[in-house]
Amino acid sequence: VSNSSVKWNFQKYLINEQGVLEEVINPWVSPDNDNISEWIEGKK
Repeated sequence: VSNSSVKWNFQKYLINEQGVLEEVINPWVSPDNDNISEWIEGKK
């Protein structure tokens, strides 16, 4: 995460249970986006 540049407020970081950054989501993507929900639920 420290190597990531923040593009704007509300940028999202998906960090797994081991503390490893898996994906950076752009700030204009809604937090209730299906891809984010699926990742959280372990479907992705």
